Amino acid sequence: MDPMFHSREAIQEGDIVIIFMSRDNMTAITVTKGQTFHNKFGKYVHDEMIGIKFGSKMHSPPPQSGYIHLLRPTPELWTLSLPHRTQILYMTDIAYIAMRLGVRVGGKVIEAGTGSGSMTHSLSRTVGQRGKVHSFEYHKSRFEKAGEEFVEHGMKNIELQHRNVCKDGFGDVRDAEAIFLDLPAPWEAIPHAPEVLNPNVITRICCFSPCLEQVLKTVTALRAEGFSDISTQEVLTRTYDLMMPPPPGSHHLKSVSSITQRLRSHEKRKEERRVIQMRNAREKVRLAKEAAEAEEAAAASEAAAGEGMMVDGDAVETSEKRKHPDPEVPEPEAKKSRPDDPEFAPEKTAEDDPEALYDEPKIAWSSMVLTKPSQEMRGHTSYLTFATLYPASIRTQISAQVDTTALPTRAATPAAAAAAVAE
Repeated sequence: MDPMFHSREAIQEGDIVIIFMSRDNMTAITVTKGQTFHNKFGKYVHDEMIGIKFGSKMHSPPPQSGYIHLLRPTPELWTLSLPHRTQILYMTDIAYIAMRLGVRVGGKVIEAGTGSGSMTHSLSRTVGQRGKVHSFEYHKSRFEKAGEEFVEHGMKNIELQHRNVCKDGFGDVRDAEAIFLDLPAPWEAIPHAPEVLNPNVITRICCFSPCLEQVLKTVTALRAEGFSDISTQEVLTRTYDLMMPPPPGSHHLKSVSSITQRLRSHEKRKEERRVIQMRNAREKVRLAKEAAEAEEAAAASEAAAGEGMMVDGDAVETSEKRKHPDPEVPEPEAKKSRPDDPEFAPEKTAEDDPEALYDEPKIAWSSMVLTKPSQEMRGHTSYLTFATLYPASIRTQISAQVDTTALPTRAATPAAAAAAVAE
């Protein structure tokens, strides 16, 4: 029974199941009778998982109200749920590396730097049962843990070795079609690569390095060993969240153009109101100044009236008369209340009017999907340096066609290559 790569419809005892709690929260379990999986939303008994179809939703018993999804294991899901022992490769890099290296069903691939086994799982599935993955790990505890996982997952096409390939090479492995190096110093392992690659076919190598200084040393070593078609890429991913359209009968958002026009009209009305407010403020200051002058004149008139005097030959207006102005004199413009004038009406916002951002007639959104970039996106991981090693006969022909010094042989060292170019 293969617990990792299978096509069974329902879960069986001993199967590996990916527990999906959210996009960024997954974990892998092995279904075992008598055990229970716990999280903060509830508990889930393994016995009840047996017989359930992969992909089903499983609810926690009361009083908890949580649920999980039970997913079939794949290398992609294992990459997102595995226990990290080292920095791992993710799906974007894995897919690109497998394509550029030409990994095929029935092929033989070398991986140096097993780590957490993310890349190893994908290579195992790609080469299939008729292929072979030779994986090397120099760290003892990581080697042992990876070996246990490979056995538990039933991955019999992986041969794992505890070995430092930078110092000791790749052992007795021969006729590999591709090599993947995920090492701190891949340039130290590159001189051993030509010995294990198939000399009769075009073979390829990829080096995974986190900084450009390592890339430069790697490229130098690749050229010295006769590799050509050297290139370096950085693969980035932008994730988008997909949102379903509003349900039938609900409000529908305006089009972008209509919302833009509404915002422009809103800004125009705000500017017009600001001009009116400034004019009214100036009018208020003017009226206040006139009122102050009138007060001073009234005070002087009252004083003169007590002595029976005239001011500038006119009768002085008494304070009693000022308290009761002529009803036919119009009230100043600034004191008028004009609630019916749209220019003075307050602008409605989305909070005041829930319909403000909705349009009629409603737009048919049944065939549309709303998208937005995910808030959390992985950035730079590492640089991928690829190179090709042609058979010796082809390399000789290429050298003759370009009329240059022949490329170094596989056994050449950097010093010998420099001496050959000098000659």
